Amino acid sequence: MGRLRERGLASARLLLAGLVGCNQEPPQQLPPAPSPPPAAAAEPEAPAETAPDPEAPPVRKDGTVYADSELMGTHVSINVWVGDPSRAAEAGRAVRAAFDEMARLEQILSEWRPDSDLSRLSDAAGGPAVPVVPELYEILERSREIAELSHGAFDPTFHGVGQLWSFTPGSVPPTREEVAAKLPLVGWQKIELQPETKSIRLSEPGMRLGLGAIGKGYAADEASVLLTKLGFPNHVVEVGGDTYAAGTKDGKPWMVGIQRPDGPGALGAIPSRDQAVVTSGDYQRYFEHQGQRYAHILDPRTGWPVPIERSPKSVTLVASNATDADAFCTAVAVMGVDEGMAFVEASDGLEAVIITQDDELRISSGLRDKLVLPPMGPKRPTPEPAPPQ
Repeated sequence: MGRLRERGLASARLLLAGLVGCNQEPPQQLPPAPSPPPAAAAEPEAPAETAPDPEAPPVRKDGTVYADSELMGTHVSINVWVGDPSRAAEAGRAVRAAFDEMARLEQILSEWRPDSDLSRLSDAAGGPAVPVVPELYEILERSREIAELSHGAFDPTFHGVGQLWSFTPGSVPPTREEVAAKLPLVGWQKIELQPETKSIRLSEPGMRLGLGAIGKGYAADEASVLLTKLGFPNHVVEVGGDTYAAGTKDGKPWMVGIQRPDGPGALGAIPSRDQAVVTSGDYQRYFEHQGQRYAHILDPRTGWPVPIERSPKSVTLVASNATDADAFCTAVAVMGVDEGMAFVEASDGLEAVIITQDDELRISSGLRDKLVLPPMGPKRPTPEPAPPQ
């Protein structure tokens, strides 16, 4: 469905102004965090113009219509460039339709709703194949592909182990025995697809599927496809930090910012047109227990958080669609700084910005000339000396 047919091999903040043209020369250290940039997508500005229709949403000074909501357990926003204020009411209806589509997908894809299509499939694990709706088949088909490409660093069958963990303050880790008991149920190979009947079988009783690392991106993609079909090809959809930027804003690329891992504001911005930007970081959810810090990025192959010595502080992944960007962002974070960047460089259609635990900025080759940094950006790795002539 939607953009997945293109098959390109993220919390991001939309920056509508204020970062273009900044000096990109790197200093030696991360500067103090600036205040949040003006005109961020999550902060609707006062309208300058309104359409004559009394039910039309306000058109902002930059020609956009903005709306937000709470869906899929997170904050969701849509920003549509309309240009002509007379289309504001039409844009408002399109945005409401996009929110409705994401709510519909939540009922299909949620691992937390016992009556969702995904939960019913998990309940049938170990039994015969189950016919599923096209959306669930498609996202699990792509999940299986990405799990294979990432050698299990992303794995939709991990939910059974993931349920053992909570990352709220005061949490305690599961015992090693608890993790070891659930780990044999993890393995993307246990998802058996039957394309002729669009049915899926989970081979092991007790398996549980979770799409938390791909579902928000999929919802952003499908909402974007719908907005385009309804006549609004220039927009940004953001679902819990998974951002898809379609078209342009008044002929210019959307500026999608990278959240600073050490405070509010943006670290930099990526000019984006028809691409997704997804950010994940170990600073977002964690707890401390007996002097040890446990971050929410779990390795499906071990059942435990990624070791701090190879864990990135933040990963921003760029891809042609938000479904892939969401899943590959998780995979790269699990792989760690060095292996993750090597994977990105070897993969067509992927780019990344990785921030290490000591605040070093790693930028993939395809983004080095595109990433826009403020005058005082983070330190970059020291270039290798040129070989003697």
